[in-house]
Amino acid sequence: MAILPTDLIAIILSKLPVKILLRFLSVCKSWNSLIKTPNFIKLHLNQTLISNSERHLLLYYPFLYSAELDTHHDQITFSELHHPLNPQQVHLFGSCNGVICIADPSKTDIVLFNPIIKSYRNLPVNQISEPNLGYMLFGFGYDSKNDDYKVLCLVQGFTANQVFFTEAKLYSLNNNSWKSVQGISFYILYADCHGILVNEALHYMVNSNEVGGLEGKFIAKFDLQTESFSLIDCPKLVDESESNLMIQITELGGCLCAMVNYHKVIILDGLKRVDFWVMKEYGNKESWVKLCSIGQDCIRSNLQIKPIVYSKDGKRIFLEIDSLKFGWYDLESNNVDKFTPHGLPGGALETASFVGSLVLIGNELCSEKETLPKKKKISVDNFLSMGFKLRL
Repeated sequence: MAILPTDLIAIILSKLPVKILLRFLSVCKSWNSLIKTPNFIKLHLNQTLISNSERHLLLYYPFLYSAELDTHHDQITFSELHHPLNPQQVHLFGSCNGVICIADPSKTDIVLFNPIIKSYRNLPVNQISEPNLGYMLFGFGYDSKNDDYKVLCLVQGFTANQVFFTEAKLYSLNNNSWKSVQGISFYILYADCHGILVNEALHYMVNSNEVGGLEGKFIAKFDLQTESFSLIDCPKLVDESESNLMIQITELGGCLCAMVNYHKVIILDGLKRVDFWVMKEYGNKESWVKLCSIGQDCIRSNLQIKPIVYSKDGKRIFLEIDSLKFGWYDLESNNVDKFTPHGLPGGALETASFVGSLVLIGNELCSEKETLPKKKKISVDNFLSMGFKLRL
């Protein structure tokens, strides 16, 4: 059998899972060199995103757990995810291209970490002028124009003289340093909600007043390329006169998603319903569309419902319910199939997702400890003759 062209080998290998590729680093020198190249790493990531594969769930607060998503829900099993922070308790600031941004409880020791290949980078200390003034929020994402991963730090609060204070710092992986950027004068809502990454921008719910209802609520957008803030309108709600509702944002299927939780008289009385709105055309306020409305009779929730990710076929949504339970919501039948994954830690949970990738943040890409049996060492010539079933 003739030796295959390197380009074809790269295309074939780019369709394999990360864990298999780590084993294939030991096949031969040419594969080892190929898999480690920046071009192949980007090719593999693009294939993963296009095929919507290698999807993982993350549980955090205070420890990290992960599970493979694309399996039957009876087989979803969480296991503790070890990371370079010490102590092991973490805050999660976001995920992008298989890399997650985490910090210790004090939010001073910050790490970019690829959980699959164990590559990581400790960020330099962020010199915030008033770290204890109010609250500190972060955001993490990728700037494709400059091929750079960036972390945004926002601090807001009031001075001793009750003067509103805001500060913003931005970390660049390319420069491995922080710099000051223009902040935002609006009040950021929800002190525990870090930036939502959509379309290479970080998003936060803000209000033009210190305290207020729906009027004056906007979504603040921080563009990672221009490194500047702008505002996006929230969806126009029919029941916006209701005071007992809460709007939060997330990402769903690559779109900005607004979660509108309608509560009873007070929040602790439970939910009446939750509406999910998605911005179909990013940046166009007229493109907000109500994706679905889930009633109390369907979900039996007390606090809030959060969408995490679509199913592979796009017909269901994976839900986190009251930070304690999970379910698949069927968009056609309007039914929720609740379930309990294996290996869940006790207590309230926060849920996110990430994709498996070869993206290097710090140390060099290394093969797994397990090695291929010597008698079955694979060469480039006989790779395709061994019955590998690959989708091209």
